[in-house]
Amino acid sequence: MFDRKLAKKNAKSKFKKHYAIFVIACLIATILGSDYGDTLSYLNTKDYSVSEDTNYTSTGLSMSDVFESMVEGDLAKSITISSKLKSNFQTINIGIIEVGTARGVLSGLVSNITSGQFLITMFNMVNSLIKSKTVAMDIVIVICALMMLIISIFLKDMYKVSFKRVFLESYNYECIKASAFTFLFKIKKVTKACITIFVTSVFQILWDLTIIGGIIKSYSYFLVPYIVAENPNIKTLDAITLSRRMMDGHKWECFKLDFSFIGWYLLKIITFGLSDVFFTNPYYESTCIEYYAYLRKLAFDNKVANVELLNDKYLFDNADSITLVETYDDLVDIMTDEIELKDCIHTGFRGFIENNLGLIYKYDEEEDKFNVAIEQEDMIEQYKNILVHKQYPNRLNPNYLEVDQTKLENTHYLRHYSIWSIVVLFFTFCFIGWSWEVMLHLVEDGVFVNRGTMHGPWLPIYGFGGIMILMVLYRFRKNVALEAISAFVLCGFVEYFTHWYLELTKGIEWWDYSGYFLNINGRICAEGLFVFMIGGLAVVYVIGPRLDNFVRKANLKILVPICVTLLLIFGCDAVYSHFYPNTGKGITDYQKVTSNINITKSI
Repeated sequence: MFDRKLAKKNAKSKFKKHYAIFVIACLIATILGSDYGDTLSYLNTKDYSVSEDTNYTSTGLSMSDVFESMVEGDLAKSITISSKLKSNFQTINIGIIEVGTARGVLSGLVSNITSGQFLITMFNMVNSLIKSKTVAMDIVIVICALMMLIISIFLKDMYKVSFKRVFLESYNYECIKASAFTFLFKIKKVTKACITIFVTSVFQILWDLTIIGGIIKSYSYFLVPYIVAENPNIKTLDAITLSRRMMDGHKWECFKLDFSFIGWYLLKIITFGLSDVFFTNPYYESTCIEYYAYLRKLAFDNKVANVELLNDKYLFDNADSITLVETYDDLVDIMTDEIELKDCIHTGFRGFIENNLGLIYKYDEEEDKFNVAIEQEDMIEQYKNILVHKQYPNRLNPNYLEVDQTKLENTHYLRHYSIWSIVVLFFTFCFIGWSWEVMLHLVEDGVFVNRGTMHGPWLPIYGFGGIMILMVLYRFRKNVALEAISAFVLCGFVEYFTHWYLELTKGIEWWDYSGYFLNINGRICAEGLFVFMIGGLAVVYVIGPRLDNFVRKANLKILVPICVTLLLIFGCDAVYSHFYPNTGKGITDYQKVTSNINITKSI
């Protein structure tokens, strides 16, 4: 018999161990609508209603009403609702933080989607081509229906399985890697898993038409996402049938388990949904895993038909040491022949620079030895938890791809960078930033503008930002999440005080984020910082290592003169621009520029 109290106690214990990843997993599920769709409903604070004379006032309209009006063939009503929704998407000031909506890609995206404006825009585009409002509206409706279907199948349903997998791996293991979210991609079963969840949803919708039948079948199909998360290769009908068989005689028990959370769900009303986000949803999901494990064991004990399809036994049982050693024999060899990292680390001032900034003068045999040692250490650290039964052994998964079995992660991003590599990277980032902003201005306004305070083809803030992320955040590279957060904060600090310094010394603003979503004094905004955060991660884990590989192969007799020449030209430009900064139309006249695309800044 299922011990509900014990299951909830165990679930709460595991929830505490994995609090952050559980909350994030459920929050993403809420945002995507994969599960817990009503959690954030308290955020819908704006209401609009429609009277018969198309006078729109407050009471609960949304983008779906725009689409429904188009389906009904009432284009005028769709346009009116959309315009009303968009006009109420306004700027809010919270202290020095401005939740702007007037400018920027993010605010424009949110505004156009939530107001349904993108539907009107799509209609106008199609209508301009075929010159028939009726046909254009039909085409837009079909396109939107297909888009929603694709999003539902390959985003919502995919994530429904992925985040269940994260919770499944927590049942028997203390360490949960973020890579668990990409489980379906690793075993190349995304489409199959998504189709199974989609077909189950269709069956559920059809049963919902009978009301009572819908309630019963919701419990019959309750285990399907968990079954697919365990074995994504299972056939669709097999997963549905197995769920029905495992739930036979347990539907009322499952209902009572759901009802036992009624108090927590009532708390949502008082806390405006925050209790669901930070506690109830992940706690409930963790409890469901306990229940699934109980029913799974019962199915094996009772020899339920096709129960062997639940074939990922190492989610629930530990592998013996011999199996692990044989499976991870390549790792064992590395551990045996491991180069001691401490023997490759220098001391004194040189050691301080290398160990805290990742900077060296040049590449030599000692540096090659360090790279081998740091890669070996990272590999061993990644897999040692598996060997002591603290982390799920991916290679023992029945769907694991053999081609990947002998492939260990290449951790080149943990490397040191030479002075000359840093110079090359600096100018590369400067040029990429300059090209990015010039291109945006060219596309939006149709004119070439040499962006930035300087006159050459470079924007130093991009260069300094990229180099600072590589050097200042050197010690955070092993932790991607910490690296991302640190990059976000560091870029915000640099951008804010650069703007403040230029405004103080030059009396001119080279960028202004007023009206952008979540901006502070017009100097920084969430949109720009998210772009820099993503760019920073690309610099650390992709661009930097690849460029450095190229620099390592270069002849120093050629590389050094090129770097020195670039530095001299840049220095001359910096001195000249100090007295004669680059100003003018499209550069410092942000009151005249109305671009909704330019999400970055220049210096």
